[in-house]
Amino acid sequence: MDISDHSSRFEIDAQGSRFSVRFPLRLPVVILSGDREFVGITENISANGALFRLQDCLPTDTPVEFLLEIPAGELFDDTTAAVHCLGRVIRSYRDRSSCFAAAVIDEYRFQ
Repeated sequence: MDISDHSSRFEIDAQGSRFSVRFPLRLPVVILSGDREFVGITENISANGALFRLQDCLPTDTPVEFLLEIPAGELFDDTTAAVHCLGRVIRSYRDRSSCFAAAVIDEYRFQ
């Protein structure tokens, strides 16, 4: 899969709202927020944000910082990518024994 095919693509939902294409990538992640660390995995990633499955809940409007390490072959050809992201939680909910947090990415930098 070539990321350039999807990097600026948007889909339109039934209500006419625009959203980014989501990639179902399950990657380990450590989220920093204030003086706390939240350990989990990504459920999906888009150009605008990510959905995380966590052990502990992150409240809405919480600022977050995280590093995504995308293995070779997942999005890019044979190149591993590391993306440092700053954002904020825009949705948070619990489902059974897991907490989920959707975060918008406000800033990012490839490393």
